[in-house]
Amino acid sequence: MRLKLSVPAAVIPIYGTTLADMLGYTLMIPLLPALASRYHASYFIAGTLISVPAFCSMFSAPIWGRISDRVGRKSIILFSQGITLVGYVMLALAHSLFWVFIARIISGLGAGNLSAAQSFVADVTSKEQRDQAFALYGVVFGAAFVVGPVAASFLMQRGVQFPFYIAALLEAANMLFAFALLPWKVGRGEKEADVEEVARAALKPPVRWLLLRQFLFIAGVVYFLSGFALYLHASLHASVSQVGWMLAGAGVLGGLVQGVFVSPLEARIGERFVAQIGFVALFVGYGLLYVVHGMALFVIVVAIWAVGAAMVEPSIMAALSLRIPKRQRGALMGVSDSVNSVALIVAPAASGAIIGANARFIGLLPAAATAVAFFVGSRGMPRRGSR
Repeated sequence: MRLKLSVPAAVIPIYGTTLADMLGYTLMIPLLPALASRYHASYFIAGTLISVPAFCSMFSAPIWGRISDRVGRKSIILFSQGITLVGYVMLALAHSLFWVFIARIISGLGAGNLSAAQSFVADVTSKEQRDQAFALYGVVFGAAFVVGPVAASFLMQRGVQFPFYIAALLEAANMLFAFALLPWKVGRGEKEADVEEVARAALKPPVRWLLLRQFLFIAGVVYFLSGFALYLHASLHASVSQVGWMLAGAGVLGGLVQGVFVSPLEARIGERFVAQIGFVALFVGYGLLYVVHGMALFVIVVAIWAVGAAMVEPSIMAALSLRIPKRQRGALMGVSDSVNSVALIVAPAASGAIIGANARFIGLLPAAATAVAFFVGSRGMPRRGSR
């Protein structure tokens, strides 16, 4: 199948910006068992290292999103990158669990890149280009899951904190990249939507159903990813290197599905039905975790999960962008980020707690969340043709 690109050149720099930002997150995942050991923390506490910045970004992302509607996307992207850089430097220098949490809080307060970046993509693409633009945006996430975990597995040979020095350098380079290549005018001068107006827009049936499905999807994915290394360490006695390569394989497969198959499939059957197929695949993958007793079956589970996630993520983002008025785009993408943050708060801690109690039950909660998301999609969302 031949892939035909039809997205404007203006989105290419934002893909690079997002890739560098996501690497800081994916570097953390394989390191959770090592961090738990270094600081004598339980799996539950290790999981909260991902939950804490999400809690902070739940409040900061809508603020950055609303401001980006007024001052422009680039200003907010650069400012939030600067705060994130400070968080990475503190994380690299931290010598106690207390300072690790402080660093994670600062990173969370600086969160705002994703809502501004997603708004940027929606701002510079036409309705016809948007499905593929968000599919390629998803490929960037897949690339981060290829590079980040593998890099962490090699970098930690110089110490568990060394990967965070690299993350800080990447963020600094990312700021220069964004400053040089992103246009200033995108999103600037939009009339800022007030809180009440944004709340009404978010509660309208098409948007609220999409936000609910997004929450359930993100909660399941983050739950699985944040517990990935802990589960493999506890159940299958896998090394950091094995964790890294497994995540890399999932990233390659997911990126291939998003970059080559999702857009043509959406053009044929619609983003709603593509997402439904993805939710079925995710449910199967999560359900199979109950019977995993060896690495071979786990590899199959991860492959099914990667395909399902690759189908759902760009489909929901494209559908959401199509139903948001332009003047509310930054604010509502901030709301979308806050929905993600709620999932990021709850899911990692729950994953760590369940793995600590009985790793065999790791798939039950995300399977239930995925089933609800599928049901909501079959009952609550508008059908194709109602865009």
